[in-house]
Parts: sequence; structure tokens; C-alpha cells
Amino acid sequence: MRKKLIIILVSFLFIFFAVLCSIKLYRVYRCNQCGILLAFDDYDAYNWEDHFDFFDKYGIKVTFFVNASEPTDFCYKAIERGHEIAFHTIGHVRLTEVSEEEVYAQAIAPIETFRQKGIELTTFAYPYGSYTEELNDLLLQHYKVVRGAYYYRLTSKETMRHGFVEAYPIDNGYFDTQEDYERVITDILENLHANKAGVACVYSHAISPGGEWCVSEEKLEFLITKAKELGLEFYTFKELQNN
Repeated sequence: MRKKLIIILVSFLFIFFAVLCSIKLYRVYRCNQCGILLAFDDYDAYNWEDHFDFFDKYGIKVTFFVNASEPTDFCYKAIERGHEIAFHTIGHVRLTEVSEEEVYAQAIAPIETFRQKGIELTTFAYPYGSYTEELNDLLLQHYKVVRGAYYYRLTSKETMRHGFVEAYPIDNGYFDTQEDYERVITDILENLHANKAGVACVYSHAISPGGEWCVSEEKLEFLITKAKELGLEFYTFKELQNN
């Protein structure tokens, strides 16, 4: 009986330490894993919500940068589906052209309003991609991450916890053809794949085959399938901030 108990105990300890090692190895893998942050700017609630099933189909979560004075029904629905709600000012104003008081009203005061209604805003994207270092310094006192709008830049996951990051636009209007788009996206993803613990931000505004400030499902499907072929992850900004 005693021998049997010893065998059971040893077996239990072996399984316990094997599980701990597996968890540790998985955490190391996730820490070193490169990935994409896919985002959508402005506020197109009906279009975005219509594509929740599209995101579920590919098993990805995205970040929606909203323009709103307070949380909307869409915000709560997006969070229920696992997506992130981030901020883009109340009225989509160019912060470099307004007073400090207006910067506060448009970009900082809403943080508390959203918090009181159950949504923590930790990521901010500049309307029109217009920023200054002074604005970065100010907003990073209130947000963990602030985001630009015009450039591809490989960024470390560490920077994603606190700092300024760039983003690359993938709207239809930036590409002459599907082939042109696929070439650029392939270059970005292969560069990511060749590095360790790096991420890149890409964004559009809505999902539609037509329209300059939209991205087609065909383009998104290429991005997603190519990224998965290369073993890249999809993250939200908040997910990286919390890890």
C-alpha cells in the first residue's frame, strides 16, 4: 500500500512539473512570437459590426479606434466579441491645430467618462496622423500607447506596453492594384517573420470592395492567410499591454 502511494505521488509530481514546464515554454514562445495589430479608425459601427463574423471566421481580434463622447452599444458588443475599444478623439479633430484645452476635452476627458461606464481606454490614435513630441508626452501621461498613421515600423513588444508607435495604412486608396498591395504586405510580413518579438500595426477605416478609405475583404483575407502561413499572431494593443 505504501509503495503504491509513493508511485502515485511521484507520478503526480512528474505531471505537475511537466505542466509547469509546458506553461513556461508556451510563455517564452508567445513572448518571442511576432505578430500584427490590425485596427480600424474613425467610427463606422454598422460596417464594423457586420464583419464580426468575418473576424471570428479567421480567429482574430482587432482594435477599433472610435470617435464618441461616451461608449455606444457597438463598443460593448465589440468587447463581448473579444475586440478592443480604443480612442480617436470625440470629433476627429487635428490635435496639432487646437488649444491645449481642446486637446484635453477631445482626447483626455473622455477617458474618465468611458471608465465610469465600464470601458478602460488605454490606446489612442491621432486623427490624420498629426502629432508632435509635446502631444506624445502629454497623452502618454493618460494612455499607455499612442499611435501614428503613415509608416510601417517594426516595433518591439516592450514598446507596445508604453510609448508611441507608427502604423501603416492598408486602405484601397493607397494601392493601384491587388498585386501592388500583396507585394507590400508580403514584404512587411516576411520582415516580421525574420525577426523576434516584433510587431507591426496596420489599419484601415471600413471594410468594402470600393471606397478610398476602406479595405476589401479580399485584401484582408490575403493579409490574414499570409500571416498565418508564416506563423504570425494577431494581437490587440491592450493584449500586448497586459502581457
